[in-house]
Amino acid sequence: MTGKPTLAVFGAQPRFATQLSVGQRFRPDWDRYERAVRDIFERRFYTSQRFAGPLIVELQRRLQEFLGVKHVIVLRNATNGLMIATHTLGLRGRVIVPAWTHVATIQALAWSKCEPVYCDIDPISQQMSADSVKRLLDAGGITGILGVHLWGGAAPVEVLQGLAQEFGVPLYYDAAHAFGVETHAGAIGRYGRAEVFSFHASNVLGIGEGGCIATNDDVLAAKFVAMRGDEVAPANVSMQSATARMSEIQAAIALMMLDDFGRNRRANEQQYLQYEQGLSGFAGIRLLKPSGVVQSNFQNLVCVVDETRFGLSRDDLLAVLRADNVLARRDFHASIEANDLLLAGAAMTAGQLRSTKAAARNTFQLPIGGGVSLNDVERVCELVGQAHAHAPAIRSAAISPVTAN
Repeated sequence: MTGKPTLAVFGAQPRFATQLSVGQRFRPDWDRYERAVRDIFERRFYTSQRFAGPLIVELQRRLQEFLGVKHVIVLRNATNGLMIATHTLGLRGRVIVPAWTHVATIQALAWSKCEPVYCDIDPISQQMSADSVKRLLDAGGITGILGVHLWGGAAPVEVLQGLAQEFGVPLYYDAAHAFGVETHAGAIGRYGRAEVFSFHASNVLGIGEGGCIATNDDVLAAKFVAMRGDEVAPANVSMQSATARMSEIQAAIALMMLDDFGRNRRANEQQYLQYEQGLSGFAGIRLLKPSGVVQSNFQNLVCVVDETRFGLSRDDLLAVLRADNVLARRDFHASIEANDLLLAGAAMTAGQLRSTKAAARNTFQLPIGGGVSLNDVERVCELVGQAHAHAPAIRSAAISPVTAN
């Protein structure tokens, strides 16, 4: 590519007039939403109190059917779900969790006064490394495993289940990225003691805020309901309440989004394939493929930059993209920067989190989902191509790199 770079960082008009953001941002149309809210106001039943509202009951039934599990307990948000699951499983002490995850995963452990023990990730898939988990279990003193499914893929569920059984510790999952994801053995939602899903707007079944816990354990399910704050649990279940009830309006939106899930998943896949084709010719950019699954939700478009081959660092590339109103972003840095262990602790010094450190330096997300068209994807890929072609000029211009999400 020759000639003057048509990049906003060099004074050109931004390629996108409005900002293109990361996050699914699918939503139901206004008429459907208006009808649902009108029905709620006519019933005058707004949230689960002593008994769950009709929309919450219907949502839980449909999610149980969709996920193929006995129990789904819907909640105000996924962080509440992780907190409730951790507390209800009775976990204390040292719990294995991947360092490469959202900070809320770690906060849920802290809420139950658990100590996170960080495992590394696989350098290719970025899923948690079973080998790293095994080393930590062998070292002793572990009371549980909090697994994480990332990027529309799945953690190594069968190996982790075997390790949990071998060492006699509970295994449960943060499945925020994995709604509608299927492995060869079935849908995510049926693994471990429980799995927690997020309905945040950034996820494929997004309702603004919300989440659920899925489990096949009858006793655990009763305790989850009690801790949610429904006051309908058996009399012998005594525990603190998280007051984490979902509202009927949240449930109404979730039901509409569940109706739309298949269409939205297909839209994500089309965009993913367009990105795959558009980025394939640029050395040093690797598109992360959802791993361990037979069906992905394709809700995250994740790339890894090889600075030597591409010519720019990840943060330099993000600065170029953002100048053209493509709000590509790095992720999980709040988790990493909040934990001394990841910065200067013994595990990092010993190389036990080597792949996590590399991912934190080289990984970023591009926009995909409800606010993105196939034409937008084509233009983003062209922008990445221009950044690649003009890397020397960009480096010479000493453009301020991106330093925040």
